[in-house]
Amino acid sequence: MEAESKVKSIAGHLRHYLETRTKLFMLDTANKATSMFSSFVTYAVLAVVGTFVLLFLSIGAALWIGHAYGETSMGFLFVGLFYLLVMLVVYLGRNSLIRAPLQNTCLTSMFEDEKD
Repeated sequence: MEAESKVKSIAGHLRHYLETRTKLFMLDTANKATSMFSSFVTYAVLAVVGTFVLLFLSIGAALWIGHAYGETSMGFLFVGLFYLLVMLVVYLGRNSLIRAPLQNTCLTSMFEDEKD
């Protein structure tokens, strides 16, 4: 009879341990998901604001260059060519400039607890 009560006690402790581990896993997953989502929202807001800043700086540069050349369309042409060059560089270096750093950032944020 004593062995049966020990087995029941161990089974109860095991059940409690598994429930606790399941809750811990769910909380850890929720924490990581929330952290990644908040990072995404932060970067999205920064991207929108950065887009407006870049837009107005580009218009200002185009008008300034156009004023320097005496023709506004030349300024917009030069700014457009500059962005075409930037787009070409980003496209050619997309793996090393975008994909690898993004993957590293995501993996680091997912597994940052394992470093500790």
